[in-house]
Amino acid sequence: NIGYIQITEFDKVTTDQFTEALAVCKGSGMTGLVLDLRSNPGGSLSVVCEIARKILPKGLIVYTEDKYGQREEFSCNGSNELMVPMVVLVNDYSASASEILAGAIQDHKKGVLMGTKTFGKGIVQSILDLQDGTALKLTTAKYYTPNGNNIHGVGITPDVEVDLPEELKTAAILLPEEDVQLQKAIEVLQQ
Repeated sequence: NIGYIQITEFDKVTTDQFTEALAVCKGSGMTGLVLDLRSNPGGSLSVVCEIARKILPKGLIVYTEDKYGQREEFSCNGSNELMVPMVVLVNDYSASASEILAGAIQDHKKGVLMGTKTFGKGIVQSILDLQDGTALKLTTAKYYTPNGNNIHGVGITPDVEVDLPEELKTAAILLPEEDVQLQKAIEVLQQ
C-alpha cells in the first residue's frame, strides 16, 4: 500500500498528471508515499507551487527576493495536506523547482528526504524573447526555503543519505529491486 509518484519535470501538464496519480494512490488505500524527484531539473515556479499545495500544511512554500530586496511569498492554505508518511527521493541532478518542493517538504517536516545532496540552483530565471528571434535568460531573483535557506551553490542535504552503487548510476533502466534508494524508502515507510 505504498504509492510511488515520479516527477521528471515541472511543466504545464505536471499538475494534472500529479493530481491524477495522487488520486489513484489514495483510491488504492495508500498508507505511505514515495515521491521521486531524482534527476528532475526543475521547471515552472507556479507549477511546483500548485503541486506543493496538494501535499503541504498551511504555510510558506517558498519566497523569492530580487536584488532590491523585494520579497514575493508563495504560500499554501493547507486544505489538501497529505496525511500519510512520505519519503522524497533526491540526487545531485535534482535542481531548481524540484529543490523548492524538496526544501518545503523538509522544512515543514512533511516527509523524509532521502538520497544524495541536490544540485543547488536557488535562483529564478526569466526568458526574454528578443525581436531578432533570439532570447535572453536573465536571473531575476533568489529563492529561499520556508526556513530562509538559500541553497544556491550549496544544495539540500537529505535527511537520510543513500547513494546508488557506481555501476547503477549510468544504467539506462533501473529495476525496482536494484534501486537501493527506493528500497530504503520503502523500508522507512514500512517502519
